[in-house]
Amino acid sequence: MAKQPTSESLDLALKGGQARAGFSLDMASRFDVASVVMICVSIVTGYLVLPPLYSVIQTSLFTTKLTGEIDQFTLRYYQDLFRELQVIGPFLNTFYFSIGSALCATILGGSIAWIVVRTDSPLRGLGYFTAFASFGTPFILYTIGWLLLLGKAGPVNYWLKIIFDQTTPVFNVYSMFGMILIESLLWSPFVFLMLAAAFRSMDPSLEEASAACGARMWQTMRRISLRLMLPAFFSVMLLIFIRTFESFEIPALVGLPGDIRVLTTSIYLDAQKLPPRYGSAGAFSVLLMVVVAATLYFYFRLTREGDRYQTVTGKGYRPTLINLGRWRYLTGAGLLTYSIVLLVLPFLIILWASVLPYYMQPGLEGLTKLTLKNYVTALHFPKITDAIKNSVLLGLGSASFVMVLTLLASWLLVRTKIRGRWLLDLMTTLPLLFPGIVMGLAILRFYLFVPIPVYGTLWILLIAFVTRYIPYGIRYTHSGLLQLHKELEEASYVSGASWFSSMRRIILPLMTPSFLGGWIFIFLLSAKELSMSVLLVSPQTPVVSVAIFELWENAQVGELAAFGVIWTAILVTVAIVYYAFARRYGIQQN
Repeated sequence: MAKQPTSESLDLALKGGQARAGFSLDMASRFDVASVVMICVSIVTGYLVLPPLYSVIQTSLFTTKLTGEIDQFTLRYYQDLFRELQVIGPFLNTFYFSIGSALCATILGGSIAWIVVRTDSPLRGLGYFTAFASFGTPFILYTIGWLLLLGKAGPVNYWLKIIFDQTTPVFNVYSMFGMILIESLLWSPFVFLMLAAAFRSMDPSLEEASAACGARMWQTMRRISLRLMLPAFFSVMLLIFIRTFESFEIPALVGLPGDIRVLTTSIYLDAQKLPPRYGSAGAFSVLLMVVVAATLYFYFRLTREGDRYQTVTGKGYRPTLINLGRWRYLTGAGLLTYSIVLLVLPFLIILWASVLPYYMQPGLEGLTKLTLKNYVTALHFPKITDAIKNSVLLGLGSASFVMVLTLLASWLLVRTKIRGRWLLDLMTTLPLLFPGIVMGLAILRFYLFVPIPVYGTLWILLIAFVTRYIPYGIRYTHSGLLQLHKELEEASYVSGASWFSSMRRIILPLMTPSFLGGWIFIFLLSAKELSMSVLLVSPQTPVVSVAIFELWENAQVGELAAFGVIWTAILVTVAIVYYAFARRYGIQQN
């Protein structure tokens, strides 16, 4: 006979049904919350990303009246570029500059990464400290330091003239070689950090098998290790090629005095002419974006197919350190030299210039003229203090806004299955196509004629910075959210917590390492940015990078150096905090 249900079983069934109904209502409410968040994030992201794209294309394809109104469609700007071959010289210069810088930076950074991660060399920890500390040095100040070192009146040429018994400078820094040298040094710490992670995750079994077969260390490294690392080397080199292709600081400070124009400086010069040649600048910008888009496509395709190389994995082992024997002292000296060349020498020459009434060769004569007058000027000059205040505000604002926006976007991409997520994913990646100078031009043109009162204020700079660094924030928040299992959120929802409460009490605390790491990184990038700022600042809204650029153009080396030392001290302090934070949460390992 069928068993009759008891009152107790009926109560349990009723409670279970109520719980399932409650959970369904929670799911429905969360779906509504996800829809609202999706709409809000998409609107904000679209407002930030789409206008610059429209502005660049419109500027290159339409003439405008003096009032800013669109006049008529034209291909004249593109025809001028190719008919008069204006684009050939800058394009070839950009290509040579990018290839040379990417190759040299990859070799230098990769060599340092191999020594630090794979060998028993002394001073290995110095490699990580040098890489993170370099993040605190503004690109423009770093470039100026090398110009003072390698310039015609610099100490390097002074000693080279004595050694080779020459009366004229031996080394010309205002050349393609000088540009490649400084750019390679600038990007080598970034290469080091990327390749160090790949070296750490390398499977040592093939190397051990090679050693067991009697191969020497150098044979194993050449035939096994380097071949296993080829995908990582190529992907890093391609990424540096992209970043160098769109760089502005070194082409402007080193290339233009040597009459070497690249695509970014061509855009800058066209935008600075009176009247501005925005059409030609827009055509150059579109060409630059097309090249960047093509190389980004190959980069994403290469990194996406990297999982085919099963010998480089993320398992929990560490490759055996290679015993260098007597060579370890040579590699230790190399690490110390790298740190001195990368950080100490450029800073020391800037420090020397900051305590002199006018720049002169380092020597005993200069010691008799030491003064702190430049620091007094820097601390009391309103434009300089305003520039520091504005740069700090922009760094704080852009870092906070980007990380909050990208946290919400990453939650939508990882945790929901809402239709149209791919469009949000595309919009958060789209700013990678915009070189800094192109982004600055696009935002300048858009807000110059759109009736939104942000032109000439800090708001236009904040909009530019947030738009530019959205992809960097996504990189941190997306990877951090993937590490959190969704069961943690589900348990919170079942316990009656709202979406906002779960986000505040569960997700954000667990994502603190990724969130804070991305925040500090974007703050440092914003504080050093020049290529966008140089087109968007106004006399009422100075920022540090542009103020240094203008001081250099006005040959105010002493004031520039004092200003740079103060600003570098602030950023290096932040970078050291980032270094300590990275050590604490395993971003680097000794």
